[in-house]
Amino acid sequence: MKHISSTQNTVIKDCILLQSKGKKRTEKKQFVVEGSRELRLAHLAHYTISTLFWCPEIFAKQDFASWIKTFNNHITVISVSLAVYQKMVIRGSTEGIVGIVNQKNNSLKSWQPHNKNPLVIVLESIEKPGNLGAILRTADASGVDAVIITEQHTDIHHPNVIRSSVGGFFSATIFVCSNEEANHFLKKNKINIYAASLQKSILYNKANYKASTAFVMGSEAKGLSDFWRDQEVTAVKIPMLGNVDSLNVSVATSVLAYETVRQRNS
Repeated sequence: MKHISSTQNTVIKDCILLQSKGKKRTEKKQFVVEGSRELRLAHLAHYTISTLFWCPEIFAKQDFASWIKTFNNHITVISVSLAVYQKMVIRGSTEGIVGIVNQKNNSLKSWQPHNKNPLVIVLESIEKPGNLGAILRTADASGVDAVIITEQHTDIHHPNVIRSSVGGFFSATIFVCSNEEANHFLKKNKINIYAASLQKSILYNKANYKASTAFVMGSEAKGLSDFWRDQEVTAVKIPMLGNVDSLNVSVATSVLAYETVRQRNS
């Protein structure tokens, strides 16, 4: 097994660039995953792991040998010193293991809903990686069939997306496309569209989400664009009882997703 003890090593520099530069992730079609749990979830979700960096000073040899058995034999494993490992990671506690993972195809054209009444979340121009990660976590917990990101402003493979999703990134079905493509897909598949909006809206718990449902959520700064306001959608709102006029987008998404769960299980 190859061992690297220098932070100036080209392989280590490339991994650090994948962590910090979205352009590098796009160019290589790869991203970095920290932690044994997250890497196991990536493997179970059929992501291809190309390289694993293992720090024996954190992840004991015997434990690592047992952990790696569940992976295929085609992964390149490189041991690294503690100093190198600390340079590579963003999180403070990731069990001494980091992986370079190949990105999947995120084209909406490749997806056909399997459920009779799918639940879809559409995120228009979401900007903050932490919000996207939190929504992916909710999507996993509430059984969302797909998350569609339109007019992309956030790199879905950003380290903070992976981290804040707590593994939800790997279990979620994620697509990236334009507003037009998402709207066409939803209408083609006869999925009812509900837009989270304060204008000309009904209370969120007065709508019926038992049939195929898509919630369209606007960006943190501007909310929904005119594109979605001009479509044949049902606007729904979450009542605000205090002084602020809206919830954080990830919290609002959770409220709507779990209202759907409640209705479908009642």
